Amino acid sequence: MAIRLAATIVLVCILIVVPVEAAKKQKQDRNVEPGEHERRLMNDLLSKFPYREFARPAINESDALTVAMGMTLQQIMDVDEVNQIITTNIWLTLAWTDATLAWNESDYGGISSIRLPPSMIWTPDILLYNCANENFDSTYHSNVVVESSGSCEWIPPGIFKSACSIDVTNFPWDDQVCTLKFGSWTYDGGRINLTKLTEEGDISTFKPNGEWHLKGVDVLRNVVYYPCCDDPFIDITFVIKLKRKTLYYAMNLVMPCILISSLMLLVFTLPPDTGEKLSFAVTILLSLTVFMMIFTESLPPTSDASPMLSNYFSAMLLMVAMAVLLTMTILNFHHRNPDTHTMGPTTKKICLDWLPWFLRMSRPGHIFKGPFKKGNLSNQEMEIEMLDQSPGYRRKMAATAGYQNNGRTPLTLHQQGSAGVIGVRYASYHENQDGLMDKTIIGRDNHGIPQSREKMDNVLDELHFMTERFKKIDEDEEVVGDWKYAAMVLDRFGLVFFSIYLIIATIVILNTAPNFRKDVLGMSA
Repeated sequence: MAIRLAATIVLVCILIVVPVEAAKKQKQDRNVEPGEHERRLMNDLLSKFPYREFARPAINESDALTVAMGMTLQQIMDVDEVNQIITTNIWLTLAWTDATLAWNESDYGGISSIRLPPSMIWTPDILLYNCANENFDSTYHSNVVVESSGSCEWIPPGIFKSACSIDVTNFPWDDQVCTLKFGSWTYDGGRINLTKLTEEGDISTFKPNGEWHLKGVDVLRNVVYYPCCDDPFIDITFVIKLKRKTLYYAMNLVMPCILISSLMLLVFTLPPDTGEKLSFAVTILLSLTVFMMIFTESLPPTSDASPMLSNYFSAMLLMVAMAVLLTMTILNFHHRNPDTHTMGPTTKKICLDWLPWFLRMSRPGHIFKGPFKKGNLSNQEMEIEMLDQSPGYRRKMAATAGYQNNGRTPLTLHQQGSAGVIGVRYASYHENQDGLMDKTIIGRDNHGIPQSREKMDNVLDELHFMTERFKKIDEDEEVVGDWKYAAMVLDRFGLVFFSIYLIIATIVILNTAPNFRKDVLGMSA
């Protein structure tokens, strides 16, 4: 009976005391200040180990601390071809485990993670080896996220300027490969084992660039041994693969160059007497020179490779320069005369036989038999050919046949007596306003009038002189016509030759770029 009473009293006390203690504890929990557990946790973690920010948090000092590294490419801000620098907006990701930063979540109000400044804990001294910025460390030192298990994750964003070797061989249809090489500045591979967080860079949040197309970001882990040290040095290299968008350069550089070069062909269609033939050619040459200067300002001054577009500009400048020289030769030929120049047999053979036959040209009043056939036209063939020419053909035909006497044709010739009395009637042929030949009797029958043989000889000498004079004029006109026709042949030759040159140079030079064959011609590289 006594035992039962004692058990009842104990049970009643428990039922009374336990709720009271629970209420006290609940009251105490309600009186905890906000953030007290986190402050207490930070105080316990940071005060437990002095020099925490300097000591490498490896469990065993002889073991290497594993640090995983990744990156998220946000934006390609600039690619400076002249200075060979690429500017990128990148979020780095560094992950490691610090055993001294682990805690029991139940002891600190269930806190599973905290954020600590990187200056208060140990962080790896990861730097960009090929940095081209004055401030070598261009990252923003954001807080480190520490989990209750001791794992640390640090994501410092930054604007990185790195050296990038720009290959301008196929500019503007080119691909570029730029690398960002990260590694520890003071720790070798025996103290920090730098590993890849992912096999490829994260480009899910990448902002597209107007000039460059991002093909991908590869991640490479390099282990390098140096003669000075037994342990290797490890680096993580991010390879950024870019492809240039060519629309801007095609519309502002390539197309104007092709159009200006095509205008050079119009020089050979202008008559030499216009006076603008040479000035037009020089203007085109200056225009291409200006385009060449604008183009070279956007390329690095390197001698390692010659840009494809630079080769094209050079080819077009060479074409225009040769066209200017040919234009000067054409003008020189066109204004030559027999008093200063005589056409040599070689020049006559090339400009009057070979080139016209090759260019399929025909000359009024001439029949070409080709450069491989010898012989001239007969007098009868020449007369028949000349019948269809200018209204003054009668005088030329008469001069060829030997019957022309200053445009006068003897109609009758009479001789009387022993004194040699001679009577002559002459008819003069001249062109009227309609281009027809009129006949005018300028002498009369002088029967019975004695004429001395001496006077008659003087008249015949004068007629012979005038005949020779007109023959000389005709020959001079023929020589001038030969020079002008040679100039016209050179004009046609320049038009054909430089048209072929322009087409072949454009296709051959631009076709050397693999991206041009793929994007423009639809061919695989």
